[in-house]
Amino acid sequence: MPAPLGYRSTALDALRGVSLSGKVAVVTGGNSGIGVETVRALAHAGADVTLCSRSAEAGQRVADQLQPGLKGKISVQKLDLADLSSIKAAADQLSASLPRLDLLILNAGVMACPQGRTKDGFEMQIGTNHFGHYYLTQLLLPKMKASGGPGRIVAVASTAHKMGKLSLEDLNWERRKYSAWGSYGQSKLANILFAKELARQLKEEGSPILAFSLHPGVIKTPLQRHMGWEAAIMNFIGGPFMKTTQQGAATSVFAATAAELEGQSGAYLADCKVATPSKAAQDGEAARALWVKTEELLGAALAKAGLA
Repeated sequence: MPAPLGYRSTALDALRGVSLSGKVAVVTGGNSGIGVETVRALAHAGADVTLCSRSAEAGQRVADQLQPGLKGKISVQKLDLADLSSIKAAADQLSASLPRLDLLILNAGVMACPQGRTKDGFEMQIGTNHFGHYYLTQLLLPKMKASGGPGRIVAVASTAHKMGKLSLEDLNWERRKYSAWGSYGQSKLANILFAKELARQLKEEGSPILAFSLHPGVIKTPLQRHMGWEAAIMNFIGGPFMKTTQQGAATSVFAATAAELEGQSGAYLADCKVATPSKAAQDGEAARALWVKTEELLGAALAKAGLA
């Protein structure tokens, strides 16, 4: 028998021999960090995978490196989650070109970056990590529903959600003094609440599509590029305990494929098992309130951009 899955399991371990032949997956941020290993594992199992990247050229270089020896075909889609028009264009292209959609892995993100704004005026971290993925999911859900299978939507969050406080009246840090880590924590808390409410809505309408959120583990990836001395200290002290990118992608693959997660839609996962997030992340009312506020702010931004 294979060893039980856990902290040190890799993405390929998490597959446990499952076949994804005939399945189609989309992975955001698939050109770096744990996104690369998520794409590799899903294609290894036979899924055709679209690797989404802000740079089509960078994405194609990764796809070309990964493709040899993999059962599934890897294609590339240009996608900038900090630009609503880019998200709309990407979703339109994917909806038209993909034969079906079974797995949507919301993996891309920015972490602890200096204060900035997306093209449409959202604070950069909540705008990219939450609003961008929310909009992409809404645009691709019809394709997934039309595919008729038990699809899965997986939001890569973080244990850093415990550092975040959800401020529905100031999601974009216009009233509070900006905190890079506070903003990151809020965006990751939003990821968990989004998956929780999405799961509730899908279940209510009788859809077989499941939604999960997860903590991938502490991993040395390009996400740390804004951390400076903090990253150096974390890598020095925590190095022996940090996960490799292959290990960091394991819980994403587990969320996308594990049979034992049937009936547990909305769960938060860590180390390839169901885990318990913060009390704030378990608040169903907060999840619904965030959904309403997201619709309101996104709707205004889409109207302003001429995309409504």
